[in-house]
Amino acid sequence: MSEKMSMRISFYLVSACGLLLCGTVGASTARTDWSIACSIRSDKFDYVLPDALRENDIDMWIVIDKGRGTEPLANDFGDASSNGNGIFVFTDRGGDRIERASFGRGVDEVKDCEVFDHYGDPSKLGEFVRERAPEAIAVNFTSDDELFPMEGRHLSDGISHTDFVNLQMALGEPFSSRLVSAERVIAHWRGRRVALELIEFSKIAEITRELLDRALSNEVITPGKTTLGDVMWWLEEQRKQRGLESGWDPTVYLSPPDGNEIANTHRVIQRGDVIQIDYGLGRNNFFTDMKRFAYVLQDDEQDLPDWVLEGFQNSRKVRKMIRENVTSGGPGRPKLELLKQRVGEMGFVYTEDEQPSDVSGVEVNIGMHAAGNLGHDAGGALFQIYPTRTDYDVQPYSIISLEFIVFTPTREWRGNKLPVNIEENVLVTPHGVEWLHVPQQRPRIIR
Repeated sequence: MSEKMSMRISFYLVSACGLLLCGTVGASTARTDWSIACSIRSDKFDYVLPDALRENDIDMWIVIDKGRGTEPLANDFGDASSNGNGIFVFTDRGGDRIERASFGRGVDEVKDCEVFDHYGDPSKLGEFVRERAPEAIAVNFTSDDELFPMEGRHLSDGISHTDFVNLQMALGEPFSSRLVSAERVIAHWRGRRVALELIEFSKIAEITRELLDRALSNEVITPGKTTLGDVMWWLEEQRKQRGLESGWDPTVYLSPPDGNEIANTHRVIQRGDVIQIDYGLGRNNFFTDMKRFAYVLQDDEQDLPDWVLEGFQNSRKVRKMIRENVTSGGPGRPKLELLKQRVGEMGFVYTEDEQPSDVSGVEVNIGMHAAGNLGHDAGGALFQIYPTRTDYDVQPYSIISLEFIVFTPTREWRGNKLPVNIEENVLVTPHGVEWLHVPQQRPRIIR
C-alpha cells in the first residue's frame, strides 16, 4: 500500500474516532448512505482494484447480476435494479487505474455515482471484450470440488449456470476458454479496506457492542424468569426498531459443566449460569460478528467468583498474544501456525476442536476469519476449518474477527473446563491488530 493511501486511512480513522466519541452512531438518511457507498466504491476502484487484478494475473473481471441485487457483490459495484441482468466489466489496460464498464445499468442513479467509464448495451458485451483481447478473464465461480464445502460459496460463486453458458456464447472462442475463477480477486477486493469502509463498519460495530452489553444485563435478564429465547427476541426487536439488518438470528447460549451448549431455547436462565451471545448486525453493506460473555451471580455472591475471573483472564492473555503476533501481509496459514506455537509457549494446549477434551490444562482454539461486508467475509483467514481462505494473503487493513475459545479447568465444575468464547472485530495492519470498537475487558455481570 502506498504512503498516500496509508495517510488517507490514518486521517479517516481519526475522523472515525471523532464521530464515534461524539455519539453520531445513529440513523442516517437514504441519500447519505448512498453517497457514502459511492465514495467507498470510488476509492476501492482507485486503490484496491488494480492490485486485486494484477497480483492475481487477471486482465478482465466480469460480474453478472441477475437483477435485484442477486449477485452477492452487487452492492459493492452498484445499486440493485428490478430490470434484467446487469453486467460489470473491469479491464486492466495499463496505467494506474482499471477501466470500469456497466452494461444494462444506465439509470441516472448509477450514473450519478460517477465511478464507471462506460455504460453499454449488454448485447455489445462480446464486441467490447474482443476489442480488449484479455488473456485471463475472471468470473464469479469457485474452484471447490465438494458439494458442501466447509467455507461456503456465498460470495465467490455468484454466477448461475445459465449466465455462465450464455456468457461463453456471447464471448465466443478463444475468450470463452479463458474464463477462470475470480475467488482470489474477490478475496483481495473484500480483504483490503479503504478508510471510509472502516468508519462505516465502526458505526455498526458500536451499535452491536451496545446492544450485546444491554442484553447481558438485568435490564433484560431476571434470573429464574427470563429464557434464552427471551434474550434472543429482545435483540431482534431492538434491531428492528433501529432499521438494521440481521447477519443471522442471535445465538444466545449457556455453557454448562458437561460441555453441551444450550442455545435459543425456552430454558430459564438460572443463578450460576454462564451465558454467551454470538450476534451480527448490518447496515449499508456492512455486517458485524461479535460475541459477549456473562455470568449470573449466585444469591451469596456480590461479585464475579475467582474461577470465572481466571477463565476470562486466560482469554485476555491469549488475546494479547494474538495482537502481538499478527500483522498483515502473506498468507494466513503461517500466521496461524505461529499462534499455535505461541499458545504452547504460554503453557497452554492448542486444540483443533471447538470443545474441551480430556487433555489436562488450559486448551485454546483459534479461528480468525475475514469480516466486514458479511459476518464471514471472503478475505484471508487464520482458521483451520477454512483451508482455502487460510491460504489467501491477509491484506493490509483487513477487517478480521479476532475469534478464539479458551477452556480453563475449574474445581467448581469438578475439573470440567469453563469455555470463554471471544470474538471482536479488528483491523489487521502492517503494524499489528487495532480495535474497531471497544473490546470486552471483563465478564458481564447479571445480578
